[in-house]
Amino acid sequence: MRHVGLPLALAMLALLLVGPSRAAADDAAALDAVLMTLAPPPSGEALARIPDPGRKLLALRSYVRYGPKIVDRWSWTAEQIAAFEGSPGQRALLAEIAAVNENFAAANPGYALYVHGTVRSLDDQIAKWNENESVGAGAEEILAACKAAFGDDGLEPDNIDTGRLADWLRNFQPAQRANLAAPGLTLHGRAGAIDFQVTKDGDIYAGASSQQVETVWRAEGWDRKLKASIEAAGPSFTGPLTNPDEPWHYDYAPSPADDARD
Repeated sequence: MRHVGLPLALAMLALLLVGPSRAAADDAAALDAVLMTLAPPPSGEALARIPDPGRKLLALRSYVRYGPKIVDRWSWTAEQIAAFEGSPGQRALLAEIAAVNENFAAANPGYALYVHGTVRSLDDQIAKWNENESVGAGAEEILAACKAAFGDDGLEPDNIDTGRLADWLRNFQPAQRANLAAPGLTLHGRAGAIDFQVTKDGDIYAGASSQQVETVWRAEGWDRKLKASIEAAGPSFTGPLTNPDEPWHYDYAPSPADDARD
């Protein structure tokens, strides 16, 4: 009986290991190519950077539902973010945040507001989408529902009817929304939303955490206290966000008259 030499045996083992992984990569690329045809510009770039099929489908659902209007909502580019830094628009935003904080601190001695004032880049949004637990739960749900609707092999590239899939995505209603907007669609990506967090002695006391909504924000009334300061000193803020439930999240939209004065 002829024995296979160690180098040859290792090479054969490498082929066995590389073969399936290469095939999986080819399948993923083929699936990407089909799904990209459903992504309205400019969302295709973000979609291609979401490797998990379920998370990809969940993001694509949002993109398909926006359709061509997605361009009016899409997050700023790095160049646009840089142009906003130090602009009259940013100065107006920071001034209004400061006014809200001043009112809040006066009404709640010992407490203050913290705001992460930078615009959330698309890179950051994609990274968070790919690791967020609530997105992961939504990804499992939509992937299971898709397989139930189209079969276990329904997402094989040759089996996808893009028209049917697009209609299904538009109409699919998740049991519970993820805590993040699909990459590119959050107003945080164009200075159109602010998360206000309550601090005490320099530490976050009521943060942007879904686990604190009932136990801290509502139980201790910080949702009402923040809203009171917003109404008193932040005329360009509306909210808070209710779906998903985020008492710290307020949208920001200055009036055209404010823009004209700048």
